[in-house]
Amino acid sequence: MDYLNYHLSLPQNYLAEEILLGYILINPNIFNEIINNIQAEYFFLECNQIIYKNLIKIYKENKVDPMQLLYSLSSTKTLSKVGGLEKIIELMKQSQIFTSSIITNIYLQKLIESIHSNYIKRLMIQYGYNIIQLAYINKFPSYKLYNRANYYLNDTAQKIPKQNIDNLQDLIINLITDLKYNNKKIKNNYKKEEVLMPYGFKDLDNLTNGLNKGDLIIIAGRPSMGKTSFAINIAYKIVDKLNKGISIFSLEMSKIQILYKLISIASSISIKNIKEKNINQNQFSLIQKICNKLLNSKIYINDNPSISIDYIEYTTQIIQQEKACIELIIIDYLQLIQMQSLLKNNRSQELSYITRKLKLLAQALNIPIIVLSQLNRSIETRINKEPLLSDLRESGCLNYSNNIKIDTINNLNIKNLLKSYTKKQINYYPNIKNLNIKTTYLTSHILLQYIYLFTVDIFHNIKITHNHKLFKQKFWIKQNHIIDNIMILKNLNISEKHLMLENLYIKNIKYIRYSTVFDIRRPRLLNLISNHIVLHNSIEQDADIVMILYQKNQENTHENKLSNLKIIDFYLCKNRNGPSGFFKLLFSNQNTVFKNI
Repeated sequence: MDYLNYHLSLPQNYLAEEILLGYILINPNIFNEIINNIQAEYFFLECNQIIYKNLIKIYKENKVDPMQLLYSLSSTKTLSKVGGLEKIIELMKQSQIFTSSIITNIYLQKLIESIHSNYIKRLMIQYGYNIIQLAYINKFPSYKLYNRANYYLNDTAQKIPKQNIDNLQDLIINLITDLKYNNKKIKNNYKKEEVLMPYGFKDLDNLTNGLNKGDLIIIAGRPSMGKTSFAINIAYKIVDKLNKGISIFSLEMSKIQILYKLISIASSISIKNIKEKNINQNQFSLIQKICNKLLNSKIYINDNPSISIDYIEYTTQIIQQEKACIELIIIDYLQLIQMQSLLKNNRSQELSYITRKLKLLAQALNIPIIVLSQLNRSIETRINKEPLLSDLRESGCLNYSNNIKIDTINNLNIKNLLKSYTKKQINYYPNIKNLNIKTTYLTSHILLQYIYLFTVDIFHNIKITHNHKLFKQKFWIKQNHIIDNIMILKNLNISEKHLMLENLYIKNIKYIRYSTVFDIRRPRLLNLISNHIVLHNSIEQDADIVMILYQKNQENTHENKLSNLKIIDFYLCKNRNGPSGFFKLLFSNQNTVFKNI
């Protein structure tokens, strides 16, 4: 590894950095152009980074001048760190020397290009060293190494400017559009946005406008509700009508079982008859025709039952790079995805990490990802079995008498928020380390559940259901898994700007009553603070769309039983970019076909 030390001097041009900073102070009007092209981390010297960050700060306040910069540096106690007043004067003198007799705009662009180019080179060197170090770790899987290298390359590519790159088609389209819609009245008569990749079911497409690029879609339901069949119905409709490429990761069913379902859906021949070869000549001819069409389709199936989230990411990117045809990923199902984790007993955090990775993968590939998921077992304990969004997670619920932290000083009682159980906004801590105030939603009334009083000390307790999670030093743990002498995390109010956490032993847990509970949800984040105790939030936070399958009428009519038909209710519980809603589809058990009603 000694050869790595031959080139000790990293690519940099500190003189260009100093000239640029001095020129900003002399001519503040040019900062508007610079700020869009240069970020603080592009500077090689730390002192230059500090000066540039402070310039951005005073620029946002419309106060770019040397005096305001000195004041900003003094207020953050970094003036001496950058070299004091002498350094600021030196920057301005240096800039005047090198730019006095040169065409300003051209020279400025050269400075920006030099600083940016050297930053990209330093970044590639750092990433290269990281990959080399990881490659020497014996237990580090090769597909993870590929993912990391691919991430580094993509991250670097995004930072390289792609200016003045337009093809002729784009220019012609823009020209025609400008000519056609130059009248504002005409612009307002746009047609409804076309559904580019529909699910194939009218009511669902009306609610969601089809499968949107970069979306993470979760389809959930109790066992035997038809989740897998529904996903394969969507896949077949997309392949049949649009001939789009689809990658299916089936952790539960084999490849041949998925093929049986595809053929059965396309032919309306029961899976049982296909497996038992109980078909006539006409049916055989139809199956041949369908198989010929499937041969020309772009469907990729991986039925490894112990697949990991990193391997899904690796495999998808490989197929996308080699074939460049994948436009939809289907994963069956979420709870079976493995993750190499140090916290093997913390499945909740693993699932949150997996959904976050899947959302990032959908955005990186710019394609939708459909993930099937089981519901938690709390639905079995309710009299009303209709699904709720909270059934997708294992977070549990809070009793109405608890206080929720709304800022660094104030608490608000849940019952003070309740008005006909409608959605209400309160504030919360966005995460354990940051106190910027965001928004929490009080969602739905969850009927009645058994309530347990959880006591930390004489001043701090909380009333929660049996399955609510609390933070135990390094991971989340359900209330019903807590035993004696376990420490949990408590928040201490030290000041308005600081948050201190303390580990405390649990004093006791006892059942108190059967009472009303409510589900508190915070979008995108994992924690909630109630009565100074850090509580768990939802795991569906990364999903753009969540739909839950449910059979309202478990007892089918006599006619339906004879025809093996049943009506499945679909609850669109979450739709980030549109309305939530409800619709029904007719499902045939024999050929696993879903149809519009």
